[in-house]
Amino acid sequence: MEKSDKKRILTRVLIVIAALTLLSCCFLGSTFAKYVTTASGSGKVEIANWDVSITPNASGSYTFENLSPDKDGTNSGTHSTGWVQVATISNSGEVNADVTITGVGDVTTGMVALIDSKKTEAEGSDNYSDYFSDTNLSKTFKIELSDNNSTANLNSTFTLEAGSGSKTIYARVTWTTTSDAMDTWYGTYLESITVTIGYSAVQAEESPIA
Repeated sequence: MEKSDKKRILTRVLIVIAALTLLSCCFLGSTFAKYVTTASGSGKVEIANWDVSITPNASGSYTFENLSPDKDGTNSGTHSTGWVQVATISNSGEVNADVTITGVGDVTTGMVALIDSKKTEAEGSDNYSDYFSDTNLSKTFKIELSDNNSTANLNSTFTLEAGSGSKTIYARVTWTTTSDAMDTWYGTYLESITVTIGYSAVQAEESPIA
């Protein structure tokens, strides 16, 4: 075989190889290759802190003064015990709290005790069923709340804002005269009024606020 023939054959072979290579690159490039950009990141969510504390005064055992009606009382005359500190409630957290205080408001028969030695006499009196009733007891005796140790300014439900510090709760019992006869009956036969106050705090909002 002439040298020139060998060169022609080699040239043709090289051309075929080059063509196949280009064809292969086109095939692979259009089918298997693509633009790819990758990245990663991280974020942190802080949890809104719940930090509400309720501390009953004197471990929940507090004593009110003896209570009598107003000595000059008319049908609207009112006399009260002094304010007694009953609890401290703090919200140092990061969400508002709805506070509910139970056991306040009107006094009923479930909170009142008769004098043991006079119980039979009281139950046999003409006015027992009338005077010793939820209706008249609730007209006469009430439990009130304050956060300033001065005026009855606090409802039994309120919102304690986040990070607001402490609120000191005071309570007192009031006696409102409706008649001299009823006042006298209560002074003769009632021994005590039991005041049991409960406290609860629940989440009042979401964070973040919608």
